[in-house]
Amino acid sequence: MKFDEILEHIGEFGWYQKRVYFILCLPALICGLQVLSPVFTLATPLHRCKLPNYSNDTYEIQNDYQEYLINISIPPSDVDSSDYSECMIYSDVNFSAPHEFRWSNTSAPRSTRTCKEWVYDKSEYDLSAIEEFSIVCEDTIMRSHSNMVQFSGALFGAIFMGFIADCLGRKKAIMLTLLIQFGSSLGIYLAPSYQAMTIIRFFTGIAAYSLFAISATTGIELVGPAKRTFTGVVVEIYWCVGILLLLPIAYLLPNWRHIQLAMCILTVPLFSIWWLIPESPRWLLDKGRYTEAEDILQKICRSNQTKLPQDALIPETRTQCPHTKIWNMFTHRVLIVRTFIVFFNWLAVNLLYYGISLSLDNLAGSTYVNFLIGGVVELVAYAVCLLLLDRTGRKKMYCVSMFIGAISCLAVVLPITLGNQSHMWIATVLAMIGKLCSSACYAILYILSAELFPTVIRNSGIGFCSVFENIGGMISPYIADMGIVLGGAFAQGLPMTVFGTVSIIAAFLSLFLPETLHRTLPETIQDAIDFDKQQTYDRNGSKVPVVEVELQVPLTAKE
Repeated sequence: MKFDEILEHIGEFGWYQKRVYFILCLPALICGLQVLSPVFTLATPLHRCKLPNYSNDTYEIQNDYQEYLINISIPPSDVDSSDYSECMIYSDVNFSAPHEFRWSNTSAPRSTRTCKEWVYDKSEYDLSAIEEFSIVCEDTIMRSHSNMVQFSGALFGAIFMGFIADCLGRKKAIMLTLLIQFGSSLGIYLAPSYQAMTIIRFFTGIAAYSLFAISATTGIELVGPAKRTFTGVVVEIYWCVGILLLLPIAYLLPNWRHIQLAMCILTVPLFSIWWLIPESPRWLLDKGRYTEAEDILQKICRSNQTKLPQDALIPETRTQCPHTKIWNMFTHRVLIVRTFIVFFNWLAVNLLYYGISLSLDNLAGSTYVNFLIGGVVELVAYAVCLLLLDRTGRKKMYCVSMFIGAISCLAVVLPITLGNQSHMWIATVLAMIGKLCSSACYAILYILSAELFPTVIRNSGIGFCSVFENIGGMISPYIADMGIVLGGAFAQGLPMTVFGTVSIIAAFLSLFLPETLHRTLPETIQDAIDFDKQQTYDRNGSKVPVVEVELQVPLTAKE
């Protein structure tokens, strides 16, 4: 008897499963906090060059004399002549002379030089890592490097933590990622330099992304096919709540080190999960640990007031499958195409998500307000998924969301390159539509991927999806910087053009994926090959007759 068929008999989402599932959602809170914390910890405040030999210089003008010194010392900004340059200072000012002789007011062109010290606007942040380590002007790219390192850690974790979850179990993998999360948060809080902070962020990437993926997958494995949409989307809502929790934390603790310490402290209660959740019964059955799996299934039965069928664990689930590796997904033409499409869509959806997030920097207004709007929009996206995903199907809703998000991303180019400041509200609306769609795509793709990969390699498969997801994340900051490197109006819109184009290609490819709505989860490679023949359920969880379809002959592996 297949595991989904066992759940059909004993209950797909009873009280015991709900309790375990919602406990498994709790790590998503800290993951959302950690992943988006750089919005505040690596925020770049408004700044300008510090006046030499003026010890009390501040970004906010204090008196007329300071304003006079700034006017003769700092050139106007290239972007807005009413502001001062962030990186340049006049080189013809003699700051050691009396103030009335510091500069000769002539009509000759004035030379400039780069400065080495800055003063920062304190209206939003007391202290960010950018200010503390002076990562501005010529060193601005170092912030992108730091973000890239975190995505590199996520990529590393996606490869190895998925294997650990499949080999050692879901519980041990969750505990290991929590330990890394706690240690890396504490390490960043204590980091003495930019280099140390960036190195430690590699481990933050390992922890946050792997913790979310393993917890979400374990929760989906615990429930029947009729409830997988609910469980797949609700964990994303927890992620979004974590993002929104970051807002009051960052507002009340405007020092970047205090934000990191808060995340470290919030991780501690999550270690109690070890005593509150069981191992995944699907994983136990796959590893031949039938007694432990049966104990968990009996708990579900007692909770749901049902009985475990006597033949539940025989003969299908007791038949030990040969040891399976992720590359077995590349032994059949159907699986090769399907896996490639899933991997490419993970890369594209991450490009779209972070492309839209990067575009928020062009919006006027407070960072806190923009972050709040973005978080609420993301929450709305998950609520829409929860309401519609079981009605429309995974593939249809994903394709539509990806297409709309891509078009919104491309359309943002128009007000950025052709409009002026009065047109930026159009960019804001388009960016929020794109944020809505990209968030929905994330939620749908997590469910779709988990339902396409068989149990024997599900965490490894999701892990490799995260590899391509994080490749997209690693390159997105550098694509976003193309406008700065190339210069000009066209170059400013080029990054969004790239994000939108890749997303349209991904949406088209996703049309070739099978629909997984109310399908039995594949448990073996052969189940994945025969996916179109797997048992289908209607909205009420009742079986629907299956039409047999002959599949192509598998590829023959070289000896």
